[in-house]
Amino acid sequence: MRCAAALSTHPIPAYATGDVIADLLALDQPSADLVVAFATPAFGGTSEDIAETIRVLLHPTSFVFIVSDGIIGAGSEVTAGSGIALWSVWLDDSLANESVQVFSVDDGELADDSEFTQVMQAASDVILFGNPDEPHVIKWIDQICDLRRGRSVSGALLAASQGSLLLDCTADSSPSLLALAFTGLGATVRLAHGTTALSVPMFVTNAVGSMLCEIDDQNALQIAKDLLSSIEMDRRAITAQDLAVALLEPDTARVVDVYRVLGADRTSDSLALSHQIHVGDRIAFHRQDRFGPLADLEHSLQGSRSNGALVFSCGPLNPDSDLVGTGEVGMLGEALGTTAYAGIHAASVIGPSAGRSGLCSAPFSAVIFGRSHH
Repeated sequence: MRCAAALSTHPIPAYATGDVIADLLALDQPSADLVVAFATPAFGGTSEDIAETIRVLLHPTSFVFIVSDGIIGAGSEVTAGSGIALWSVWLDDSLANESVQVFSVDDGELADDSEFTQVMQAASDVILFGNPDEPHVIKWIDQICDLRRGRSVSGALLAASQGSLLLDCTADSSPSLLALAFTGLGATVRLAHGTTALSVPMFVTNAVGSMLCEIDDQNALQIAKDLLSSIEMDRRAITAQDLAVALLEPDTARVVDVYRVLGADRTSDSLALSHQIHVGDRIAFHRQDRFGPLADLEHSLQGSRSNGALVFSCGPLNPDSDLVGTGEVGMLGEALGTTAYAGIHAASVIGPSAGRSGLCSAPFSAVIFGRSHH
């Protein structure tokens, strides 16, 4: 597969649309198999005109248009004002098993043995975009994750504070949940939890529900106290407020999920966590980054070269977003290199967490396509 991305911050919708279309036409490629357009709420009122222009001039086989609080693309991000980003995919014509399908999801599509449920079960990768204004969206996301039977589902629940919008421009519909189903592409899903490790990996030896009682046969509260006492005095209080426990993969020590430390029970020397934990889990103490997912973003995304990526962030909007290469965007550029990426700021990300996929606490996720090892 091949991917391309373009971004424009021109305040006039027609000019911004022309900018991104011209960037893709300059590549002299045939019509794309998929075009995803991301726009800020400033362009929400002209979304149908923008979408029709893109459809007529680029002729994509599948095309979706998404409006959320902020957009990311082409080495920059736009979290206020006007912005539009395009992300395009061309599949390899020589590989007949490659495909991409777009679905507008509702209760009818999720009926037993429907074409949609069969595709969800067979697809190599599924990316969901949901509008939180629809009360059934979270239920539908959970159903799709169950259909996938442990295989990853990724995506985002849009940020609706300034008005969000989903358009399936191929089917001329405005659904509450969009599903992109990829077959034969083998994407890699990565989460950045916005934490920094404070301890070496350890094992849970006693736990009751969300109460962490013992770690490596020692009192969990005492281990936490010893850890905090080793931190410089001027940073100790804020570290205690941001203390968390990371659940790690047993073999690789990669972070699977992060649970906040909510408090302590001095009578049992245990720690109260934001999620249930189990005996035998491999864990480490982490510090959450209250300013966003910068702490482990680059580490999460690092890897071999890739062709394209879709990125979703629900960290705090960057006040320096008008500056190219600041904050998350700077790390994105360093970690993804020449990868053609685009994405949005969202209310919540969807990704693999705690043994299954679904809405999760990670402030950043990325779906990376076409990674090649050299």
